[in-house]
Amino acid sequence: MAVDTISPPSQPLRSRRGWLASRRRQVVAGLVILAALGFLAFQGLSNATQYFKTADQAVADKARLGTSQFRLEGTVEPGIRHDPSGTEFDVIANNVSVHVIDSQQPPQLFKVGIPVVLEGHWQGSYYSAFQIMVKHTANYVESHPDRLKSQLPTTATSAP
Repeated sequence: MAVDTISPPSQPLRSRRGWLASRRRQVVAGLVILAALGFLAFQGLSNATQYFKTADQAVADKARLGTSQFRLEGTVEPGIRHDPSGTEFDVIANNVSVHVIDSQQPPQLFKVGIPVVLEGHWQGSYYSAFQIMVKHTANYVESHPDRLKSQLPTTATSAP
């Protein structure tokens, strides 16, 4: 005796295509989001690894940098000139000197012989800075502990 088997009705072809198209869109959207996140992470890490250029690196890369903004690091050389429009000075790193014109007044710790990081761009033959950041270490507190104590408020219970 022959047994007729009844197969379940198959899904209509149209609904399977719709499901595949929907799934394909989800995969493509996921890949686009993943690529965007990867790009942002790469950009962030590459910017973090190049925090500043030393004076010699900036001179070597001058043509490539053009007038784009970047940070420049160097040690302040003798010959600082102040006027109402700003400050002119030179910084040096690895025996390469860069002439700097700063449009702001420098910070209080700015002086000859200290390392600085400048924010600005090339403008012709000189570096046009709009911010000077003085680099310092914990050695300042170790060398001058009384200066820090003199800035702290005194209390009535402290002994003279």
